Amino acid sequence: MLLWRYFRTYAGMRSENLFHRIAFLFLAVTVFILAFLLIRKERIVVLTPYTQSSQAWVATSDGSRSYMEAWALFFAQELGNITPANIDFIRDRIGSLISPSIYKDFMEALSQQALRIKEDRLVLRFDPNAVEFEEETGKIFVTGRLFTRAFNERETSEMRTYEFIIRLSSYAPELLWMDTYADPPHTRKFLRSRRSRDSK
Repeated sequence: MLLWRYFRTYAGMRSENLFHRIAFLFLAVTVFILAFLLIRKERIVVLTPYTQSSQAWVATSDGSRSYMEAWALFFAQELGNITPANIDFIRDRIGSLISPSIYKDFMEALSQQALRIKEDRLVLRFDPNAVEFEEETGKIFVTGRLFTRAFNERETSEMRTYEFIIRLSSYAPELLWMDTYADPPHTRKFLRSRRSRDSK
């Protein structure tokens, strides 16, 4: 009852007004800080690509392991399933995803392969059976069988591993490095065991 009477006086109204001003200032500063943090926060998008059964996330310059593996599988399937009819389409489709640092060399190698495929009328078919991500190096290995058939010849088959380093730039994948060979994945563990075997 005394507090109610106090706030009805001139001094009480001034005290209440001062309290509200301080509270409003505090709230304004809090809103400004939250807005600043929200603007600077990196957006993370959660999605489920058709090539995987679990969810993946992607941010401006990073992605989940499953997301990166899905992109490696995409590159391996595009590069491993080539015919004379689709080589130019694949070259155009993958071109925008190649890092500028390797673009020229990559496209020259792909053009040479395209010429050979068209001249020899080769058909390449890649059946992937494993995708492996190596945390230490950031490399992704896609392993499977590569089937090659020339015009009027029998189809041959060999083990094939595609090795990639992929990074994300503005949510888009960028192929930084690639290698392919007829061998199991050249992980650090595999290379160490091979070196120790060769040194004996």
